[in-house]
Amino acid sequence: MRVLVHSAIRLFGETLIACLKKEREITDVQFEDDVERLVDAIDKFKPQIDVVLFDITSSKDVAVVTQLAEQYQTIPIVALAVPHVATDVIACADAGFTSYVPRDSSYPELIKIIGMALRGETPCDPKISRSLLEEVARRKEPTSDCRPDNPLTRRQAEILSYVARGLSNKEIASELNLSIATVKNHVHLVLKKLCLKSRSEAAVLASREPSLLSPLNNDDTLNSALRSTLSPRSVGEKMPMGTT
Repeated sequence: MRVLVHSAIRLFGETLIACLKKEREITDVQFEDDVERLVDAIDKFKPQIDVVLFDITSSKDVAVVTQLAEQYQTIPIVALAVPHVATDVIACADAGFTSYVPRDSSYPELIKIIGMALRGETPCDPKISRSLLEEVARRKEPTSDCRPDNPLTRRQAEILSYVARGLSNKEIASELNLSIATVKNHVHLVLKKLCLKSRSEAAVLASREPSLLSPLNNDDTLNSALRSTLSPRSVGEKMPMGTT
């Protein structure tokens, strides 16, 4: 088995690699800490790579996986350190991950999950399974307040752009000279209007559908920064998944 590990935290990545190299079934382990070079790393070792372990460190990293999943459909991409929360697991599925390793998993559990991913299997907590079924049912229900009937206002699109960049409510408030409470309310309205449950889902959607940010089309400065932010090969600031 040949494994490629991505983590923005070099110490974590190198420690994980040291452990994986001791496994009999694993013949080779590669490491890439820069998400901008991840595609090149996969291309370099393909078809020698059997599985990619992707450490979740920011919401935008999840958006990058969408490109990877579409480009390398035969390579399982496993999300590492995912909060054991239904909305985050669903966001990972939307992004294109084939499996995930919860944050509280042990090393033996990681090895087990890698083996399952290679067999086309995914472990799932019963509560998460229930939430997944409810999510599938919810997406089939027509909702009058979802896009595209109610497009985002300019302020809401601006808030979404900062969320996609991985900024926290406090950081957004500082950028826009608003109170944290006001920003939190805007984020809530954006998620409600887009029928989403988490910031990570919003980041993935913003990368897939840039048209959501159309109210910002006349702001060249912000658009330039945003294009760089949502580029599939760009890297975002740290933001724990599921934080609002």
